Amino acid sequence: MSAERVIFINLLLYLLGFALFLYKRRELGEQSVGLLSVVINAVGVLFSMGIRLSDISADNISYKWFYINDAPFTIDILLNDTTFLMYFVVQFVALWVQVFSIRYMQNDEGFGRYMAYINLFVFSMVGLVISGNLLMIYIFWELVGLCSYLLIGFWYKKYRATNAAKKAFIINRIGDIGFFIGIILIYRFFGTINITTIAEKIQLMPTSALNTPILTTIGLLVFCGCIAKSAQFPLQIWLPDAMEGPTPISALIHAATMVAAGIFLMARVFPILSTDALLVMTIIGTTTMFLGAFSALLQNDIKKMLAYSTISQLGLMVVGLGVGAVNASLFHLVTHAFFKAGLFLCAGAVIHHLHHQQDMRKMGSLRHEIPVIYYCHMVCAAALAGVPLFSGFLSKDAIIVAAFEWASKHEDQRFFIIPSLALVTSGMSAYYMMRQVFLVYFERDANPLEMISDGAKSLYKNVSRTIDNIVNVEGDEEHFERKRTEALENFNINSIEKIGAMEWSVIVMAIASIGFVFSTNPLSFEQSWFFKTFPFHPEKYQWVAYVSVLVALNGLLLGYIFTKEETFNLDFDQDEPKSFIAKLAFHNYYLNDVYHFIFVYPIIGFKKIKEQFEYESNGKGLVQNIAYFDKNILDKVIDKMAQFWIVFSKVIAWFETTFVDGFVNLFAKSIGNAGNYTRLIQNGKAQSYIISVFVGLILIIVLLIGVNF
Repeated sequence: MSAERVIFINLLLYLLGFALFLYKRRELGEQSVGLLSVVINAVGVLFSMGIRLSDISADNISYKWFYINDAPFTIDILLNDTTFLMYFVVQFVALWVQVFSIRYMQNDEGFGRYMAYINLFVFSMVGLVISGNLLMIYIFWELVGLCSYLLIGFWYKKYRATNAAKKAFIINRIGDIGFFIGIILIYRFFGTINITTIAEKIQLMPTSALNTPILTTIGLLVFCGCIAKSAQFPLQIWLPDAMEGPTPISALIHAATMVAAGIFLMARVFPILSTDALLVMTIIGTTTMFLGAFSALLQNDIKKMLAYSTISQLGLMVVGLGVGAVNASLFHLVTHAFFKAGLFLCAGAVIHHLHHQQDMRKMGSLRHEIPVIYYCHMVCAAALAGVPLFSGFLSKDAIIVAAFEWASKHEDQRFFIIPSLALVTSGMSAYYMMRQVFLVYFERDANPLEMISDGAKSLYKNVSRTIDNIVNVEGDEEHFERKRTEALENFNINSIEKIGAMEWSVIVMAIASIGFVFSTNPLSFEQSWFFKTFPFHPEKYQWVAYVSVLVALNGLLLGYIFTKEETFNLDFDQDEPKSFIAKLAFHNYYLNDVYHFIFVYPIIGFKKIKEQFEYESNGKGLVQNIAYFDKNILDKVIDKMAQFWIVFSKVIAWFETTFVDGFVNLFAKSIGNAGNYTRLIQNGKAQSYIISVFVGLILIIVLLIGVNF
């Protein structure tokens, strides 16, 4: 069976699942819907694993679609290594999110609708991944946005959920306008929207033509779509609010679908990005990376901390794209998909266990109650923190090394700010992950190193004892059978029966977050199988790996010290930090308020003015409208202007008192002090005059020597 046929059947199954679960959900029942949905997704994963072995007739498969003025528009399927990679990752993560959801969403009245939306979501993302032209990408891009709107606002009876869904939808449409204009300009400039053809034309262009204003404009317009979809500064405001949706959906959005779409798009169109466009991307990515990590340090909501962490990690991926390390960014996209999905699923398990409590300050000591979730959370957190032997260390290290190499190629040393901030952000990620693990799982007065060591020893002893009892053949047959039966029963009671759908999902994500999955040497990204398929061979700055280890360990240590100190002074009634800088980061730098002030309030005010000036049938006429305008608009404007001039006059008065008067007083005081010192010389004492003459002679001699030399 050909690859395109396999993909077509796969997409058709997701569409059928969406239609079936949406319209027949009440007839099928919750268990049937959940099982069928998992089976459809499992078939998709099998397809994605076997498609490499299928008959691939071409890298770019085209079918005629429609014509505009004899210009053909085609349906293009692009089959390359990037396609196969994302084709698998998206469906694999979605599969375990659905398995987790069977338990998490149990008895929810909208369970069938939930599974229908997930099937449409995966369909949209898979369609985006295989698309070979920008028009198809844009169509599936919008479908991904629609699905995110439906899933974020899934609990539509909650006011905050519906607001978050609308916010995500509107913010993404802002970026999509730029993306669409960029597609039009690409078609105007290259005469095609086929990604492969565009790349071929770029290769034939001279180097001097690759950094022209038109290519820079095109690149930045396409990047607008990434800024919104992948939550880059300044359009990252929708992502923290998206936590109002079900937690498994947060795992899906943050790991392998919506936010990953922006990074995937920029990797697809990378050949058209000019040097100037890449520099802008690097600056925006660095800003997002640092600000997101800084905000994550101060969050108390377990999901919001992970949301700001996602913003930061996406910023790091954009930095990788900006410095030209596309494959390193894709590598981090893959590793991030697994450990971030694991973290969100662990957070969902914690929230489910605590009956929807999300404030980490009110948690603690959960490692004994949910040990499987605890160990998996530790593994995924270590991967995000960049701890050696885990996947995040490999991918983050690759991007940071690439950033240092990129900076070294510029004469201006200020370019080293970019990789330096990447290192600092890596330490910050270790800090906030230690804070999260400590607050959620540890006792307030405990030593985490001892607890981790004791837990590992206990786990090892239990497993060893069980295996020994099973395989030990000493003694009579009856004794052996009794010991074996007891060991199996104990093992089942203590382990297997505690592992359900949620636990299996996080176990798989935790295993996928271990460094050995990606490299036989988990301390070196260069030996990863990923970079054998997607080449990336930095020439220098290998020492960055050692610095990254020190930074990560330092972040963990500081996270432990400060979080333990924080637990002694917890104030559950305090909703936000006290200091201005901390409050700024906690509230996402008040970007929501800025946008409301610039865009929302003027529109609302204009609407009110319009309504007041319209002639209404209830007797209100022009006089009443003018009076309203005078009282509510004109008077307020004059009051605001008066307040402004009062403040301005106070500033001027302060400036005059501090600087103008201060300078005059300082000058007069300096002259007076000089006169006082001069009078000390004219004191009528011969010895003072002799000393003055001697000092003068020394100065003259020094001056003459200096002139001669």
